[in-house]
Amino acid sequence: MNMRCSLSFLLLAACAGDAPPDRFTDAGDVDAAPAVGVRVSGKTMDYFVANTPLQDVAIATDGIDPPLTTMSAADGAFAFESVAAGSQVFFSVSRLNYRPTRNTPVAVADAAITSDIYLLSNADVIRQYATDGKTPVLGKAFVVADLQRNNGMPLGPTLLTDVTLVDAAGALVPGVIGPYVFGALGDLTPVGPTQTETHGGKTRVAFLDVPPGNFSLKVTVLDGGGLPQTITTTVTTVADGATLVRSGGMGGGGGGGGNILNPRFALDVFPRLQTAANGGRACANCHTIGGPGAVLVLNALPADVLTGMKGKLGLIDLLAPAASTLLTKPLYEPPPALQNHPNATFVDLNDNDYKLILLWITQGALL
Repeated sequence: MNMRCSLSFLLLAACAGDAPPDRFTDAGDVDAAPAVGVRVSGKTMDYFVANTPLQDVAIATDGIDPPLTTMSAADGAFAFESVAAGSQVFFSVSRLNYRPTRNTPVAVADAAITSDIYLLSNADVIRQYATDGKTPVLGKAFVVADLQRNNGMPLGPTLLTDVTLVDAAGALVPGVIGPYVFGALGDLTPVGPTQTETHGGKTRVAFLDVPPGNFSLKVTVLDGGGLPQTITTTVTTVADGATLVRSGGMGGGGGGGGNILNPRFALDVFPRLQTAANGGRACANCHTIGGPGAVLVLNALPADVLTGMKGKLGLIDLLAPAASTLLTKPLYEPPPALQNHPNATFVDLNDNDYKLILLWITQGALL
């Protein structure tokens, strides 16, 4: 299969498949050798019934272009043999008598990954509604949020008033019920709790009757210094579906970039543009001399790489840092928008590396 990297879009991570010419290519493009893909496998599992694999599950990816599809086997097993390194991949799954379920993203580095994906049955969702004497509303979604600290540990006790689902204007999404706490038995506890609970190593809440669309989950917590900070996570829902969300954790990738106050290219940004095996985000899997993205070489000497980057119009925008294509092209595009990059490297604006690079550009993009 041919792979392409766009000259005009300055792709920053491994390429994944033949891209539609109106988005990823231009007249100056040439065919390029494929970047090495990574095997992603696991099992499709029932979310509420422990240790229950499901066969005949239709699986589709989101976050890489073109999307990949497959079906789970009799034991629930599935595999995608070649997913581009550096990708952040969402899996959406569907099966008879189950809600179409969107899973949390899987970060693909340089090594094979095993990651199970989950489905919520219609019966189990109905049971969650019934705990508060309600029934599902046609066309609305059921959202489960796993609340974590930035180190991946369960968030712990948090006031439910500090866990909200808001629209693009920052207003509470109308008609949504919740959040409800998951109790010790794994079902919702709609009456009584005023703060989250941790059971089985997870702090989880659910929202009912969420309309289809793209929203933001906002969770306000106290940081290490006792000051409030808000963790924001994008939530994408479909009619009559279910969405699994992870708030916190590693913020969609990156490692500790949020602690750097005055980032410099050679010390802080350049390492993040390298292969995953070298501690980066796999950008250099594609952007090498003779590679698919040779138009922008990222694995040369730091000073030479920065000079090349500054020579690309719009790649680093000092006047409007957030508009820099170094940030916008690898950023995940929620449906129904089409990906403007063959694979998403940053899940959302909360990614630690995204924030670090944004800060670096804001401060002048210094070597």
